[in-house]
Amino acid sequence: MAKSRYADATKAARRAAMSAHNVTANAKAVAVSAQGAATSTGNAAEPPARDARRDELTHVDAKGEVRMVDVSDKAETHRIAIAEGTILMHPETQTMVLQDRAKKGDVLACARVAGIMAIKRTSDIIPMCHPLLITKSKCDIEPIAPAGTPVEDVPEGWAPARPDGQVGFHVLVTAGVTGKTGIEMEALTGASAACLTIYDMCKAVDRGMEIVDVRLLHKEGGRSGVWDRAERQAAAAEAAAADGAAPASAPVAAAPAALTTAVPAIAFIGYQNSGKTTLVEKVIAELTRRGLRVGSLKHHGHHGFDIDVPAKDTWRHHQAGSKHVGLICATRWAEYADTREEDEMPARELLSRYNDVDVVIIEGYKTEGFDNIVVARSGVDRLRGKSSLDLVDGRTLALACNEALARQAFDAGFATRAININDARAICDLIQDHLQA
Repeated sequence: MAKSRYADATKAARRAAMSAHNVTANAKAVAVSAQGAATSTGNAAEPPARDARRDELTHVDAKGEVRMVDVSDKAETHRIAIAEGTILMHPETQTMVLQDRAKKGDVLACARVAGIMAIKRTSDIIPMCHPLLITKSKCDIEPIAPAGTPVEDVPEGWAPARPDGQVGFHVLVTAGVTGKTGIEMEALTGASAACLTIYDMCKAVDRGMEIVDVRLLHKEGGRSGVWDRAERQAAAAEAAAADGAAPASAPVAAAPAALTTAVPAIAFIGYQNSGKTTLVEKVIAELTRRGLRVGSLKHHGHHGFDIDVPAKDTWRHHQAGSKHVGLICATRWAEYADTREEDEMPARELLSRYNDVDVVIIEGYKTEGFDNIVVARSGVDRLRGKSSLDLVDGRTLALACNEALARQAFDAGFATRAININDARAICDLIQDHLQA
C-alpha cells in the first residue's frame, strides 16, 4: 500500500478524534430535539441508520452456534483501521508520567509497545478473529491539554483540551494489512491495551483513573469500503436538522458537558476549644487510611501567623523584605505571601489550586457557605455564653458533639444528624456518603 494512504487515513482519524466529543454531543442534541418534535406531532422518530449490510450475524451460524467466518473466497485488499482510546487521571498523575517519575519506568514508551503487541496478538484473545499478517502498526499517545487551553495554544504533540476539563492521555492506533478480512478489532485491541498499560503502571498512585471512548474512528478496504465516524456523525446531525429538529443553518445546542468543579470541601466549624483540630486530625488520618487523597485548609482567625523556620533561607528572604516567598524541592513546594487584612485571600481561590486531592478538609470558615460539620461541646457553650447550635445552617451535614449537646439539639427540634465527637469513623462514613451522593 502506498504510504500516503496511511498518512491520509491517519489525518482523517486525527480530525475525527479532535471533534468526536463535540460532534457526538451535537448529534445527540439534535436527535433528542427530533424525537421531541416527532412525538409532539404524533410520529415516532426514526431510528439511526444501521451500518450492517445484512441482518444476520456473521459469527453465528443457522443453529445459533458461534463460528469463525470463512474468508477463503474473499479477495485480498489493502485494509486500514484507526481506533482511539482515552485514559483520564488526576493532573498530578499526568505530570508524573510526563516527567518520567513513575516507579515502573517509562509509562508512555511501554504503552506504545503494548499497543503494537496487542495489534499483532489480537487473534490470541478475541476468539473469532483471524490471525493476520500485519503490515502496519502504530500507536501514538498524546497528553491532553489542561482545561480551558485554546486550540491555538495547544503545544505540538498534545491533544486538545476536553470539554469536561479532565486531563490524561489520548491514544490513537493505526493498523494495516493486506488480507481477506478487516483489521478493526486489531486497532481497537491496540488502543485498549495501551490504555490498560498506562493504568497498570500508574495505579499505585491513582486508582481512580478511567478509560473511556475506546472506539473505531476510521476504516477502509474490503467490500464495505470506507467508514468514517466523523463523517457519519456530521451526516446524522444534518439529517436530524433537515427533519425539523432545528434549522440546518442554526447552531446546534450541544448536550451539557460535566464541567470540572472545584474539589469537594467539608468545613469543620465551631467555637474555640470545641475540639475541631483534634477531630480534624482524626478524620484526615481515617480518610487517608481508606485510600482517599486528602488536602486540608486551616482558617486562622487571628491577625497573623508564621509558617517559616527562623534563620532558614526563606525566612531570611522574608526578613530582608520579600513579600511573596516560594520554596521548591523534588517532593514538595510551598509559598506564602503578605497581604493587607482587607485583602485576605478568598478561600475558594486557594482551593482552586487543590487539583491533586479527592477532598479538602477545612478547619474554620463559619460564614463562607461550605458544606460543614458543626463541632461542639456543651461545656464550651456555657463558657462562651452562646450556643454552638447557632452555627447550624442549611449546609450542615452533621453535629459532632457530646451526648449532652445531642440531647439538647434533639429537644430543640434540630433535624441535623448528631454524631459522637469521638467517633471519627462514623464521621468519615458520613463524608464518603456525601461525596458519592
